[in-house]
Parts: sequence; structure tokens; C-alpha cells
Amino acid sequence: MKIFRLEVPQWEQFDGLIHGFLGRFDGRSRPANGPFRLSCDNADDPQAVKRNWCELKQALGLPRITIITAKQLHGDTILKISHANDKQAGVGDGLMTNVPDLCVGVVAADCVPLLFVEPARKIAAAVHAGWRGTAAGIAPRAVTLMRETYGVDPAALHVAMGPSIGPCCYEVGPEVEAQIGANWSKELTHAWKPDGAKGRLDLRALNEAQLLGAGVPRPQIQKIGPCTACNVDTYFSYRTEGRNGHQLSFIGWRS
Repeated sequence: MKIFRLEVPQWEQFDGLIHGFLGRFDGRSRPANGPFRLSCDNADDPQAVKRNWCELKQALGLPRITIITAKQLHGDTILKISHANDKQAGVGDGLMTNVPDLCVGVVAADCVPLLFVEPARKIAAAVHAGWRGTAAGIAPRAVTLMRETYGVDPAALHVAMGPSIGPCCYEVGPEVEAQIGANWSKELTHAWKPDGAKGRLDLRALNEAQLLGAGVPRPQIQKIGPCTACNVDTYFSYRTEGRNGHQLSFIGWRS
């Protein structure tokens, strides 16, 4: 099985860390040239989806590591994962854990996948941030919840944003600018550029500004990978292709 995986070069120093931003790849539940499904949200065969997960973990070299995801709804709910009883934890757009030999993951196809790590205490989190989640402040909410739940100092966090749609391709209407600007007008300054009747939104720049405001140091925030809409040979893109598939981003620690 051929698999495309991006890792954060700056995180090579963190011994025991498991993470990756995945691209497109093949699987048993798909027709020729179709998407690789990791959930049954599109009425895929549950047994085929289960085999896809097994195939994926074998390809990643993680056969004994549980990867837990959630049912994503473009909100700001973040789930605390304390055990590996189920591969889907519930409804939410973020997951955090301090449990070893377990990864938390999110799927995206243009939205921003964010991976958080606190290396000293081995805390990990994964967040899915589309424009609605970004407007709700899901990234700084993750910082707040990790501080409240695990006692994590925001200055100790490292965050990476994976491949997502760029301002080159992300044209949105003024109603989106208005909803985001209602709470994040300062952060939006360098992430929004008017373009005729609409505008271009830089989701990664906006999330970076929010993270800086939450206390994460700029040198500890990384942007990994290209615009998904410009690179549909490597990544799924909802803006370019419609509802065709998602790529997985995941993070966790080995014991």
C-alpha cells in the first residue's frame, strides 16, 4: 500500500512521538480512483472500513496503536480521551489525551488539521478547524482546555498546521468575514484580503494569530504542506472535488 505522509521536521527531537499528516491513498472500500474511507458516514460497508483501518495502520507501522477519531460537525467541542475503548469517541472537532500507545486524529479536506504536543508531559491533541470552527476559536479553546485539564503551560506547547486550502483558492463571501470578525477582528487583519464582492481567507494565518494570542510562542507554530485545492493529485479537496474523501492527521505517544 502506497501512502503519503508528512511529518514535522522540528519534532524529530521528541523521542516516542507518533504523528503524521496523510494524503490520498487507496483502500478496499473504494471503486477505482475513489476515496479511501475511514468512516461509514457515506454509507460505506462497515467491514470494508474496518479493513481499511487495519491496512492503514499496517502501512504506517502502527498495528498495535489505537487511532481514535470523532464525528466532526464544524464546532468547537474538544473531547478528552482517557482510554481506547472505541475508535470513534463521540461528537467533536478536537481530541486530547495523555494516554500512551494511543493516537488522536481528525480528518479534513480543505479545513485546517492542527496537531498539538507538550513534549515534557507527553500530552497530545488533534483539532479540525474549518472557518466555522475557527470563528468559534477551536484552536485557542484547545490551549485553554489542555491548561485546565492537564496543567499545560501554553508556552510549552508546539503546534503544527497541516495541508489545507490556501488563500489562493479559498474565496468566501463577506458574511464569513463578518462572522469571524465579530470575535477575531484583530486576528483577521492579515488573514483576509478583499477581492471584488468577496474575499480571500487564509485559515492557517488566522489560526496562527489565535494561537499567538493564546500564549503559544511563534517559533513553536509550524505550517506543513501545500494548499489542498491546488494539489488534488495528493490531497482531497472539498472545494475542488466536492464530497469525495478526507485525509487523516494524527498524533500520540509510545509508552
